[in-house]
Amino acid sequence: MLRRLGWLVLYSLAVLLLSCLLFFKKEAMLAGGPVASQPFWAPPGHRHSQCLPNHTVANASLSLPSRHRLFLTYRHCRNFSILLEPSGCAQDTFLLLAIKSQPGHVERRAAIRSTWGRAGGRRLKLVFLLGVAGPTPPAQLLAYESREFADILQWDFVQDFFNLTLKELHLQRWVAAACPQAHLVLNGDDGIFVHIPNVLEFLDGWDPAQDLLVGDVICQALPNRNTKVKYFIPPSMYRARHYPPYAGGGGYVMSRATVWRLRAAMEEAELFPIDDVFVGMCLRKLGVSPTHHAGFKTFGIQRPLDPRLYRGLLLVHHLSPLEMWTMWALVTDEGLSCAAPLPQ
Repeated sequence: MLRRLGWLVLYSLAVLLLSCLLFFKKEAMLAGGPVASQPFWAPPGHRHSQCLPNHTVANASLSLPSRHRLFLTYRHCRNFSILLEPSGCAQDTFLLLAIKSQPGHVERRAAIRSTWGRAGGRRLKLVFLLGVAGPTPPAQLLAYESREFADILQWDFVQDFFNLTLKELHLQRWVAAACPQAHLVLNGDDGIFVHIPNVLEFLDGWDPAQDLLVGDVICQALPNRNTKVKYFIPPSMYRARHYPPYAGGGGYVMSRATVWRLRAAMEEAELFPIDDVFVGMCLRKLGVSPTHHAGFKTFGIQRPLDPRLYRGLLLVHHLSPLEMWTMWALVTDEGLSCAAPLPQ
């Protein structure tokens, strides 16, 4: 088993290095080609936006940190064009894997494509969700990656933590236009490991016309009032004592019915800078309660490289690309003893 693992790791690293070389070779060949236009939410000096700032809101929020002022100034800007688009979904698509990524996370996307992202056959569709992150990596490199794998969905807004809500809204629109037949959608981060067989077993027989949002549900969460952390939310942006119940943004699964209803709710709702909380707010308006499942570990686990434990889980967050390759080799080893029981 160890020998097999060693060869798999070496092979995966070799593939990654070769891919990077091909990327940069293509970049050199395409030098001088078209570059993705810059989005509105960027430092001064970038292109003029068709969506003008709300100066009234900006002047009323001078006491807030600059990131929050910027978010409020442009919160009404909700329509951005697609820069790179993946191939469409097959008619028999069962599960859409919609993974939030960043342009520079080439190695994370490579790890997912070569491990759990290729499990499950053609009834699964893998898509990576990106914003724009400036000159690194070059737009030509991402364009080449998109042509090679046909799984990049990039929009013309800045890749920023506060813009993850824009990814949620634009994903809903893309699903409605390009993948409406998918029975279910797994929405997650590019640092997750998904045990696809367990996910498919859990979802087997589920009626896509019934509401479902299942994951690592957080209840009675307090808004963070610490100005030094990225989750800081001032009372002026959220006055209630607790957030509504929501599934951790590391990864959760939605049925087709819930996806359709969420899109309508998101179109009407005022954007909120924390994406998973925003989804929870929309669910509350719909009267839908998220379902907790112990197999979703969006805060990671204490034994990160225990394959017996992973065999009993559905999704685990906070794995590096190397850990992802390693765990994939271990959990797919037929010689491994049976799974450990689910942690409570």
